[in-house]
Amino acid sequence: MAATVVTAGILAYANALHGPFVFDDRSAIEGNLSIRQLGDAGAILHPPADTPIGGRPLVNLTFAVNYALGGLRVEGYHAVNIALHLLSALTLLGVLRRTFSRSSLGAIAGSDADRLALIATLLWTVHPLNTESVNYVTQRTELMLGLFFLLALYAAIRAVDRPAIHWIGLTAICAVLAGASKESAVMLPIVVLLWDRTFAYDSVRAWRARRAVYAAAAVSWITFALLASQVSSTRRVVVSGEGSRWAYLLSQADVIPHYLRLSLWPRDLIFDYGSMRPVAIGDVLPGLLVVLVLLALTLVAFARRPQLGFWGVWFWVTLAPASSLVPIVTEVGAERRMYLPLIGVISLLLLAAAMAIRTAVTRGTTRRAAVLAVGGAAVIALAAATRARNVDYASGVTLWQTVLDRRPTARAHEHLSMFLQDAGRVDEAISHLRAAAPESPQAQHALAAALLERGHLTESIDQFRAFVQRNPTDRNIVLARREYATALRRSGDLPAAIEQLRLAVSAAPRDVRSYVELADALKAAGNVDAAIGVYEDAERLDPHNVVVLSNLGVLLASKGAVADAIPRLRAALDLDPRLTAPRQQLVQLLLVAGDFAKAEEDARALIVAGPSSAEAHNLLGVALASQNRLARESDKRSHLNLQIDLLTEREMTAVLRLLQDIARHLEVNPSVTPEQLRDLAKKTDVRGLTDRMEEFTEPPSASAPQPAR
Repeated sequence: MAATVVTAGILAYANALHGPFVFDDRSAIEGNLSIRQLGDAGAILHPPADTPIGGRPLVNLTFAVNYALGGLRVEGYHAVNIALHLLSALTLLGVLRRTFSRSSLGAIAGSDADRLALIATLLWTVHPLNTESVNYVTQRTELMLGLFFLLALYAAIRAVDRPAIHWIGLTAICAVLAGASKESAVMLPIVVLLWDRTFAYDSVRAWRARRAVYAAAAVSWITFALLASQVSSTRRVVVSGEGSRWAYLLSQADVIPHYLRLSLWPRDLIFDYGSMRPVAIGDVLPGLLVVLVLLALTLVAFARRPQLGFWGVWFWVTLAPASSLVPIVTEVGAERRMYLPLIGVISLLLLAAAMAIRTAVTRGTTRRAAVLAVGGAAVIALAAATRARNVDYASGVTLWQTVLDRRPTARAHEHLSMFLQDAGRVDEAISHLRAAAPESPQAQHALAAALLERGHLTESIDQFRAFVQRNPTDRNIVLARREYATALRRSGDLPAAIEQLRLAVSAAPRDVRSYVELADALKAAGNVDAAIGVYEDAERLDPHNVVVLSNLGVLLASKGAVADAIPRLRAALDLDPRLTAPRQQLVQLLLVAGDFAKAEEDARALIVAGPSSAEAHNLLGVALASQNRLARESDKRSHLNLQIDLLTEREMTAVLRLLQDIARHLEVNPSVTPEQLRDLAKKTDVRGLTDRMEEFTEPPSASAPQPAR
């Protein structure tokens, strides 16, 4: 059975290894610095609060392991997600086998329990509704919650027959791990309690015997309480205005019936349902009636046929955290929220179908064959649909295009534009940003930046102006003002650019980059003294910033403040020895200061960095001349050239002798006279030549006759 489940899962997701990072993956993985060092346990266990993994340290740990093994290569992340899904499927198989074996429903008898458990597990494993949880890497949160939730339930079930301490301990451990993966783990004790009431005990007195198991499952509540402080306020409950619990609950009246439709007929799946919008009861009345009727039927079924109604209760209980209790205003719906609830839907439908077949077909063999045939056909069809959906996730452009086709939103236009830009389709990206900009501040900012990059300065400035006026407290306002200033500078409006950069500095007084750009703009405006002051402010904020130190040093040098400039330039070069402009400036200052030895050292470093730099060679010459070492350096170069010439002459002599031997062997008469050939092939007497050179270069002795004046 296990092999069948694993094989089906691998076949369904074999084409799901190469999809790019999308949506929240960019903040949870690509931009998540806490996963970059596997040995930094403090950072890993305290993931960034403003990301989808805030308060979910166990998931962050798995991302850190992924990064340590393969960096940002997506295949490793997808492989882990698929493996987690398969482990959840195997755990579900164990839960369903033990649950169905305790059922007294007429549809289940003897080996039928195992057979139905296998079919239900296969249907869940390959169901397309789970593709978001598997393909969307950040939703490893859902996969890990599902795995440890099911493992805790399995351990609690095993503890019914064998109440050993290790099963209770496993329940507690899995409850902690589930809580460290996602907050929905708080529903675990309720599910365990309902399972006991339905399949194991029928009295409160018997439940008391399981107090240790319930306490173990309730550890998930403690984990939730401890990790709640790690969650950003943007992910906490919003209780006013459009984000109120009541408004969100009303919006789910349309979403929940949609989930159920996708469970039965998983076509036109949607990756992003968009943010919540204001709704009134009249807008969702049909869906609300459907939800109320289904809730009533679930309660009736649980009261009259509890072993059938349990799966309806399972659906509502596991879906409740994300679709009723906690308003998630940034996403009105998400198919990944059906990861655990889908188990209840499939189990309920399968049991109902088995009961119907048992009523219609009296012969046992035929009945089993019918169940296998219907179940097998459904598994194959769902697996094929899952593989087709995986293809959508293989490309960010394709994925977001399906969202636009099925549920167009400003966010879909915005994210599609990102992947179009990455693909070099900038004009198409700009058209989608234009569509999103009226509703999305982020899209308007991105549109302004794209227009700036494209060189459309007038429209870019208009978009930047509108963005900063409408969104003065946006989290990207500082970046937007800097980009706005860039557009203004390119258009020639330097005073307006300086104003925007001053506002950027005011909005983020510790953002050194804004200081650098402001100082550069002031310098361009001719206000060098003000630029130096801004750079000095930046230096106080970050004394080890290479850009600040080097630029400040250059400006101080331009004002003649040599004593102040030299230490800044030296500090910049200590931090980054590859810099050439600050080193060149430093050499000039050292020459002015009379420190010729240091000037020579830095000039030689300049030549190493750029051997063809005429300025570097010129500066070295000045440094050497200043030390009266230019003639000595010339002598060294002449000596080196002589050595090269002598080596060349030796090699040519050897070649001529070899050619002479070849000509003699081939009996070829040379075109030169034998005397000329002997002179050319004669070995140069290097020692004698050296002695003669020394005679010419020796200074005259004191006794030698002096030339007449």
